[in-house]
Amino acid sequence: MFIMEWYYLVLIALGVIAVFSIVTTLASALVINKSVFNHRQDKNPYFRYFTPEEFNLAVQPLDVEYCGVKLCSAVYSVKPAEECQKVIIFAHGFGAGSSSYMTEIARFAKQGFAVVATDALGCNDSDGNGIKSFYAGAEAVIATFIAVKKNDQLKDKKVVLIGHSWGAYSVLTASDKIGADGVVAISAFNAPAQCVCDILKSMGGLVKAYSYFVHFWLWMINLFRCGAKGNTKAVKALKKSGTAALLIQGEKDRAVPLKHSAAVKAEGENVTKLILPEKYHNPYNTEAAEKKLAELSKNHNFADEEAAKAYFDAFDWVQTTEEDEKVLKAVDEFIAKC
Repeated sequence: MFIMEWYYLVLIALGVIAVFSIVTTLASALVINKSVFNHRQDKNPYFRYFTPEEFNLAVQPLDVEYCGVKLCSAVYSVKPAEECQKVIIFAHGFGAGSSSYMTEIARFAKQGFAVVATDALGCNDSDGNGIKSFYAGAEAVIATFIAVKKNDQLKDKKVVLIGHSWGAYSVLTASDKIGADGVVAISAFNAPAQCVCDILKSMGGLVKAYSYFVHFWLWMINLFRCGAKGNTKAVKALKKSGTAALLIQGEKDRAVPLKHSAAVKAEGENVTKLILPEKYHNPYNTEAAEKKLAELSKNHNFADEEAAKAYFDAFDWVQTTEEDEKVLKAVDEFIAKC
């Protein structure tokens, strides 16, 4: 009778463990990727979103397309667009597209700028069944820039890119593809796969444990879906472009940990950094506003839909969007130099 040596058994066992680990981590990465990118990002029916009319903004539609898909885009201004000093292309983060940033859009419009905001693929009023990838945000910025340069009222004006979170990554990665005059990135992550892993870690529990093992597969999925550009690092794109940039980051940001932020990793004479010790993921808001905003992500466990509606109807949405004038003044001063 053939008796297998003990070390063969060990090797077989190790092989089985390796195959099991590969299959389970790949499966987890596919599920995570699908849950993040294969779904639309639309308005929360319970939330209040401020409208351009509430800020007395003029709104002019702008034709923007991405891979044959129509994106919802508009020019917001206080005075006629042709009289505005510069153009700001504003890129939104995760959530309900540009409508989540109407307070910021209105502020820049009141500074005398024509603010162009586009909902990325699969977001809010844009077409698409999902957002596809983080790089799709950069491509929305690029498509918007092209549309601006084709517009008779805007084409001869300087253009500054401003983005928050995913939008911040988008404007940085788009900077080496277009000739913008400046870029402001607020709470920008540097690498797509790492960003997803950081979000998973913030959830804790078993999800956090898996985050350490799926990074490679998330990187591979990005490569498969988008080619090399799917894993574009924001700071490399910025360095290649040489565009003047202001990077703003809160030290307490849980969505984009400081050590993985573009603000920490960016280098070069074209880079100005503003690191804020007491701020989280929305450093352009006051500390009180950030705390109020955090209440929205709590697990409320409402008894029924009526209870949920009553809570959000009474929520102080104005306080949630209270802006930090010191931080935004730094943005104003940067734009003035562009």
